[in-house]
Amino acid sequence: MKIPSYILSLALIGIFAACGSKEQKTSVTEETADADLITITQEQFDKFNMEMTGFQDYPFTSFILSNGIVNIPAEGRFEVSCYFGGNIVQFDLLVGQKVNKGQLLFVMENPEFVQMQQDYLDASSQLSYLKSDYERQKALYEENVTSQKNFLKAESDYKSMLAKAESLRKKLALINIPADKITASNISSKAAVYAPISGYIESIKVNQGTYLNASDVALTLVNKSHLHIELNVFEKDAISLEIGQPVTFYLPDNKSKVFEGEIFLLGQSINEKRMLAIHVHLKDEKDGQALVPGMFVEAKIALPSVNQPALPNTAVLNAEGKNYVLLLEKKEGDVYQFRKKEVEVLSQNEEMSSIANPEKFPKGSQFLSKGGFQIVK
Repeated sequence: MKIPSYILSLALIGIFAACGSKEQKTSVTEETADADLITITQEQFDKFNMEMTGFQDYPFTSFILSNGIVNIPAEGRFEVSCYFGGNIVQFDLLVGQKVNKGQLLFVMENPEFVQMQQDYLDASSQLSYLKSDYERQKALYEENVTSQKNFLKAESDYKSMLAKAESLRKKLALINIPADKITASNISSKAAVYAPISGYIESIKVNQGTYLNASDVALTLVNKSHLHIELNVFEKDAISLEIGQPVTFYLPDNKSKVFEGEIFLLGQSINEKRMLAIHVHLKDEKDGQALVPGMFVEAKIALPSVNQPALPNTAVLNAEGKNYVLLLEKKEGDVYQFRKKEVEVLSQNEEMSSIANPEKFPKGSQFLSKGGFQIVK
């Protein structure tokens, strides 16, 4: 049977088409298999100012992340009260106001203050007479002119009144009334309350006209001269801490302003949250003027530096959330062949990146450290 020529032509075209398809698929497969292999010429290398480098031992400082609050020591907070009650007749302070030690805070009035001053004047007046009688009876007794009974009574009366006068003097000192300046003509029903420390008014609990009971808190003063930071770190990190370790911290809403300090006190027990409390002193206490007790802070506690194999940050490329390096696989004449290798970055600073498992690369490996972004998309 004779086969028409047009049928043979179609058959040949089909065979060639099928062969071409297989060859194309084979070519694509080989290209895909070498997708991580990048070839560049010396001309390209020079044009993009490319550079190569190997692993370097670089000191990395790791950090323990923590958070806490700004606080003041116990001696920096003072709750102002009075030993005796009274009606506040003068008060013109505001929260946040700065006061100096010895500055007048407010004035109280109480009729008992009048009675205390009167009793003191009476005791002082009697004391002068009783002292004179005591000294006279003592001299007579030594000369056997008077009886021991009279001498002992004079001595008892004098010492009893002396104790009473001194007791009243101390009470008057508690309400800031100087006993030595009291006279019958300047007895007052008012007593002034002065600032015990220099600082700022943190809170006010009274106002003018309020009756302040004995020992009630009228206001609270804080002194920011010795602010410190109270941080909490997890139990697993506690063993890495020691006195004097540097700490940097910042306010969460203003991370551009970084404060420096160092650990000056470590807690001696783990709390119920399995955390250890530590206290940090500011390196420059003038920085404390920008802080307020109660502020929340985030902190980084620096650990001792450790040398680790590293590459410059420019040698580490990031694509689709993964890190890569370009390893020089071979160089033949003016042709460079780099292989794209995924790596794990352990730590990183402004200049270098620490690479995990550097031993998986051949000894003396060279990596493209500059220009990699030009050839990898």
